Amino acid sequence: GTPLGWLVLNSAVNSTASLEEKDGKLLTVGNTTEGSLLMWLRGGAWVPNGPGLDYATMRVDHPVLYQLHFSSDRKRMTTVTRSGDKVVSLVKGAPEMVLAHCDRYLAADGTVRPLDEVRETIVGHLKAAAGDAMRTLAFAHAVLPPGFPQEEDAIHERRDEIEKGLIFTGFVAIRDPIRPEVPPAVGQCRAAGIEVKMITGDNIETARAIAREIGLLDTPAALAMTSDEFNALSDDELKAKLPHLRVLARARPLDKYRMVKLLQEQQHVVAMTGDGTNDAPSLKKADVGLAMGIAGTEVAKEASKIVLLDDSFGTIVRAVHWGRSLYENIQRFIQFQLTINVSALTIAFVGPFLGVRPPFTVLQLLWINVIMDTFAAIALCSEPPRAGLMRAQPKRRGDNIVTKPMLGNILATAAFFVVVMLALLLGMEHWGWFAGTGERSPEFPQLTLRQATLFFSIYVFFQVWNQINCRSLDPKESGFFRLFSNPQFLVIASLTVVGQIAIVTVGGRIFNVEPLSVPDWLLISAGTASVLLFADVARRLRSA
Repeated sequence: GTPLGWLVLNSAVNSTASLEEKDGKLLTVGNTTEGSLLMWLRGGAWVPNGPGLDYATMRVDHPVLYQLHFSSDRKRMTTVTRSGDKVVSLVKGAPEMVLAHCDRYLAADGTVRPLDEVRETIVGHLKAAAGDAMRTLAFAHAVLPPGFPQEEDAIHERRDEIEKGLIFTGFVAIRDPIRPEVPPAVGQCRAAGIEVKMITGDNIETARAIAREIGLLDTPAALAMTSDEFNALSDDELKAKLPHLRVLARARPLDKYRMVKLLQEQQHVVAMTGDGTNDAPSLKKADVGLAMGIAGTEVAKEASKIVLLDDSFGTIVRAVHWGRSLYENIQRFIQFQLTINVSALTIAFVGPFLGVRPPFTVLQLLWINVIMDTFAAIALCSEPPRAGLMRAQPKRRGDNIVTKPMLGNILATAAFFVVVMLALLLGMEHWGWFAGTGERSPEFPQLTLRQATLFFSIYVFFQVWNQINCRSLDPKESGFFRLFSNPQFLVIASLTVVGQIAIVTVGGRIFNVEPLSVPDWLLISAGTASVLLFADVARRLRSA
């Protein structure tokens, strides 16, 4: 037969992939590279204006007698099949592996000639295709001698013979188009301090070309190496090169595992992507394993912490963005919680030394706790990702979740609360501030019900305004920034205010309160808003 005929036969029969129609689309089941070959056959592009070929019919006509499947070590697949009255061996795989087992080639006129005549030409064409970011796949075959066994067990006994003296048929170059979102996503990762490393089974030329297209090999110091070079280095030598290593070509599964291990030893947080069963150890070893939802095997998905439903690198970047946003939201909540806790504990501790104690009943404390825990968590943890978040440097393993700016906010605001609330309590007890003409509080006889109500309401309103302060984690950014872009926050804050007014209006003796007038509420609201001004001034002084 002709080289094209053998290449077509090899593509159809020496394969484990299949095509399946789903929702009007033709999808690959199995290896995507093999699937692209089946698509090529089906489309008829192998012959100008030619008819499409049904790979399933070819497989029926050429039954498989024995198969050696592709592995990361062999980097080739071999199938023994019956073609007419002959038993033939079909091989496809990495060009360097296939060429190493070939000593002849099939010329265009169907004659078999010594491979050395054209070996350099073939290698040149392969390098040119690889340099153009194309994946190359070589094909070869052999007609096995008469009397060669056709039973699977018998062929297995003589499996060393089926890949000897192969005849080179040709090669195909497959372009896997880079998704348009990948180069910007890689750029976003680099800007965010996330180092991207490409580990691929492709040859070094193809890997370099793809890496250049997506912006990985953008500096002279950026390294690309093969698996053999990678494994020739000791752990210490490799650790010195890892900061500059961007591409690892012709990689084996254990290479991924070794890289994860060494990066973790250098205190890096490592996320690893993978889709095959062989990737499971490295996916499990990584801090975050990311499996492919479409192309990934069930073993890979089970070993991972995250499954990418669209198999897109851009989705990883979006996950990082939202992950950073969630981390910041937790920081906002902690900032709010600690401000209340520090101020409340200080008031409770210092008050007795000044001869006063906070007039909070158990029910009032429960309501404050609801505001402090439930409402604040919902409000502050609903903040959308802020602009510029992906330009921040990543957190180290040992970084404290309470940063210096947060600590400054907590201590300054808590000190403000302590001074204002203790001064208010002293004034109420000793100088009769806001006493009115009402009756004394049953639980706190040193105060009137009006004073106890005002103290309780002022403390709650301070916390409502302070939630706005706690939206800011950066000394250069006000808590009002993008406030109206988070309607959930505004709703929760409004519900807190409505709840406080309702408790004071109808709570009566149960909450140890009495109703307040509209002017009272307006004065409370305006007076407690002073914490916003104080926090903004304190923030500006720290950032100056």
